Amino acid sequence: MTSNIQETMKSTHKFALAAVVAASALFAACSDVTYPDTPTGPAVENLEYSVNKKAVTLTWAAAPGAIGYQVVCDAEIVATPAAGETSLTLKNQTTGKELAYTVKAVYEGNIVSPGITVRFIIDPIPTKAALLLPCNSVADLTDDDEIAAAEWFAETYATNGEILTPADIASLDPEEYAVVWINIDRVGLAPGWENLPSELVNPEAINSLTNYAAKGGNLFLTKFATQLTVPYGIIDARYAPGIFGSGPGGEGSDNWCMNAQIGLIYDHRGHDIFKGLTTLPDYGHETFALEGPGWREDHNCCWDLNAYGFSGDPNTVVNFQDATNSTVLATWAHVVDFAVAGIVEFNSTTTRAGRCLAIGLSAYEFAQNTGNPYQENTNRLTKNCIDYLNK
Repeated sequence: MTSNIQETMKSTHKFALAAVVAASALFAACSDVTYPDTPTGPAVENLEYSVNKKAVTLTWAAAPGAIGYQVVCDAEIVATPAAGETSLTLKNQTTGKELAYTVKAVYEGNIVSPGITVRFIIDPIPTKAALLLPCNSVADLTDDDEIAAAEWFAETYATNGEILTPADIASLDPEEYAVVWINIDRVGLAPGWENLPSELVNPEAINSLTNYAAKGGNLFLTKFATQLTVPYGIIDARYAPGIFGSGPGGEGSDNWCMNAQIGLIYDHRGHDIFKGLTTLPDYGHETFALEGPGWREDHNCCWDLNAYGFSGDPNTVVNFQDATNSTVLATWAHVVDFAVAGIVEFNSTTTRAGRCLAIGLSAYEFAQNTGNPYQENTNRLTKNCIDYLNK
């Protein structure tokens, strides 16, 4: 038995030794192989850059014989300019960290030159509030309420705000504008978001503002603009605001207010948007005044919570909030049940980082025809909302 084991071990040792010798011969043969260098062409020269806000412009000298170029940012090809192009502008670049931009020339036969690189940091831009007009200037607005709101914004946010026009929609960036306010309040407008100014609801505008909200931009939508919650991807179309009126209005002797105690159960009076507002006890409970007696436009564009087929368990406000990831912050002053949502905060989601505040109450009017003793409340509510979203 011992003899057989010894013979087996000798055979195994001989096989292993042969394998080592064969492998050594193989490696010796491989070491004699030489590989040609990868062919390259002349590199580009004189690469320079300039920065305008978050846009980076690269320029370089043409490389003779090149059929195009590659522009690489942080190891990723971001553009392939043609042979005759010697500049490139990249918008919405990352701020606050070092970026490396490399330009390479491309030649026939897929030959790529060595790259030339510039490195720099774009300083972070302080965020601003913006009012987005549905036209090219404040002078083009025709409704007194929209004009008054724009003039108030221009004065209130003279140093940390900007009035934007439809030409700015495509380049909206949450890192520059943390909140965008859209205010549409005009007599005779038909219901439905499709009937809002085309500058705000054409496919390009919808796509840009949806992306703005998805990337963290916050929207403040007032009066008829609350309907934009549907095309901008804030809520499903089934939950669109359905209480709507755009008539010329009429004379009244009472105060128009809002109630932040929903169902007299959910108390939001301490929310940031209501800070500093004058209160009235006109309806048997504390309310926030928005308009006094006189001629008023009855322009509601808010939510009838009894119209969506909710179970009502525990109530329609909770059902609506669960369905839309929102919080109902205020209702009409006289409403003490769960029927109407007049101010709604739509929270961020996994697919939309931005928040949205929507005010659809008729009492929220920027230019009451006969003068408004509670105009300061309207102004303060608006500033509170913008500043809250701008945090």
